[in-house]
Amino acid sequence: MAVEQTDWRACGLAWAAKIACSGRYITGRAVRDVLLESAAWTYSTPEELKQLRGGASTECLLAGVEVQENEALRSVTLTKDGSTGTARMHGGGALVVDTAATEPDCAPIRNHRPEWEGDDFFEPADTHSPGISQAQVDAALDELFADPRQMTNACVVLHQGRLIAERYRAPYSRDTQFESWSMGKSLAATLLGRLHQQGQVDLDEDGLFDEWRGAGDARGTIRLRHLLNMSSGLAFSGSFGRGEDTAVKARDGRFLDHIYVYASGCDSYGFCAGKPREIEPGSQVRYRNCDPLLAMKLLVERSGDADGATIATLPERLLLNELGARGFVLETDPVGGFLISGHDYARARDWARLAQLWLQRGSWRGKRLLEDDFVDFALTPAPGSEVPYYGGFMRLNRGGDAPGLPPDAYWYSGGGSQRTVVVPSKDLVVVRLGHIFGARFKLEATLQSVYAQLCEAVS
Repeated sequence: MAVEQTDWRACGLAWAAKIACSGRYITGRAVRDVLLESAAWTYSTPEELKQLRGGASTECLLAGVEVQENEALRSVTLTKDGSTGTARMHGGGALVVDTAATEPDCAPIRNHRPEWEGDDFFEPADTHSPGISQAQVDAALDELFADPRQMTNACVVLHQGRLIAERYRAPYSRDTQFESWSMGKSLAATLLGRLHQQGQVDLDEDGLFDEWRGAGDARGTIRLRHLLNMSSGLAFSGSFGRGEDTAVKARDGRFLDHIYVYASGCDSYGFCAGKPREIEPGSQVRYRNCDPLLAMKLLVERSGDADGATIATLPERLLLNELGARGFVLETDPVGGFLISGHDYARARDWARLAQLWLQRGSWRGKRLLEDDFVDFALTPAPGSEVPYYGGFMRLNRGGDAPGLPPDAYWYSGGGSQRTVVVPSKDLVVVRLGHIFGARFKLEATLQSVYAQLCEAVS
């Protein structure tokens, strides 16, 4: 039974419990640290979050919160003001559940934790290679890790497909699987690109789902390209898009749809597919999680897989094994739908591999994984936005959002400045991972300075 959407505090606590449970058992952090660094904002009101202005400690957000951990069940329960939220591990990832004793009946979430031994893709480049100033590269990473309040945990830099820099904040290492947030949307685009390459989907097809094929159903005109451009036009509440206030998590007494899919323990694909059409598809870019989740629903339905255990391995078989990016943990809802729009864990090197695939325009070790037309589509500004900042689940720098990067740069973007940047003109990939509350301390200015230095270092 899902958390009621009208109980906004319970939704926020359940979401925080899920984040804390994943952080504890995937990344190896203490639950209290996860709350302080990554999760306490989920159940806090805008008024409570105002206390953080001026650099106040996030400790204030833990006031009145009771934390219960059950090591045997690998669960976390949070209670505040009479509301409660619980999550527990199911295989390699966490699910929102009614109680710690709830036994999930979906396929276990996969987490292989493979060895890096023999990982020839990451053999370091010659530090004396012409055209690379290693001193500048090192200085850029020194700046990136200089302020511990910014909570940068990992950085990997590739140039011409070779590793030229890699650094981690203690106690983390190259084996750590980090929170990635909405960078997973770009992974969703890549998975759909694989299905497109195999001829299983077309960008311009409509009538995507059985639920939308009824006579006169306005949703029947929504095309796959609209989903990938975040322009489906579905009525889906949110406040996490460009120019919106992320401190707002409820409207008209209901937890926002955009985050309810994470927090409630609902059938996320069914919840999204059941929403009515609000505006003309393709007319406006709106950052809403219904679109990537519905793209994943289409992926699952078109893959030909029938049972949950087979679906659970779909991303590996379709893409990740091919790239050798086997450290991904793609968490699901309680019925097995991938919450790829925000609940994914991976190593920095996994993201670097995915970025290198895009830098190589879909070619990987002599094999075509993405077609040129799909790559072009994903990197073309979506219609319906005054600023050319969004493509096919990719953030674009056509409008100069990142002044430290050239206009051809694009990136996978996640909360708290999780970022995997691709710079084609510099043959450069930069992965930066950290905890969400670190963004409070002028992190964006640091990132732009670091990007500029790295681009100069490889020119």
